[in-house]
Amino acid sequence: MCQCSQRLSISLTVVPLLLTNEQPHVLLSPSAEMLSLLRVGIDHLDVDLTHYAERFLVRTLGLSISRLTQCGADQDLSRQPPAIDICYYGFANSQFINGDDLIWLPLYQLLPEQDHRRPQTATPDSRDTAHQGQEGRPHALSPYDRRLLSSALTSIRQSLDRRPVIEEIEPAAFTLSYLQHRTETLLGVTLHTQNFRRKLLDSGSLESIDIAVQQATGRPALLYRVRNRSG
Repeated sequence: MCQCSQRLSISLTVVPLLLTNEQPHVLLSPSAEMLSLLRVGIDHLDVDLTHYAERFLVRTLGLSISRLTQCGADQDLSRQPPAIDICYYGFANSQFINGDDLIWLPLYQLLPEQDHRRPQTATPDSRDTAHQGQEGRPHALSPYDRRLLSSALTSIRQSLDRRPVIEEIEPAAFTLSYLQHRTETLLGVTLHTQNFRRKLLDSGSLESIDIAVQQATGRPALLYRVRNRSG
């Protein structure tokens, strides 16, 4: 944590992400023809910033956040007075929003260069859900907010590579196919199934619960859960 003057305004940027079937969605605030990440200013450091970010999301927006992780952010010198952006990302387990001035948008619609999967089949409403500005033009993120969002995504992917199980946002039990699909949506890549499963099982993070579920195609699949490491 940086030691900052009590007089310095700190702009706390939070990037809540919601995992859907095909890609993450990010919660944004529209203004005129611009979109901005959620940002709240504080004048002094009298509270832990991670706790502040959690409280801001839960109490103000009604979002249930699994975990917040800080990612790097450059100082925005264009503001008066200058602010230090401390960017956090968090996974949202709820779409409930207290207010009409926030919208969920597909992450890869904002950062298309970050999606390296095989061409996805577009859903009929994938373009219709984009929030439109005046005269039908789509909203756009400012270059500064794009850098913050890209930084948050990089932080998520690095964390996922070190710890391949997203236990904070996954159900109590899941198949390996389900977990692979969720991982692919965050990484923006198509994974080799056998390599993914080998790495996951070799990590010791999962344990089978000896229950198989019928899938749409193929053989029944075993259910797994995150191994309890508290013991």
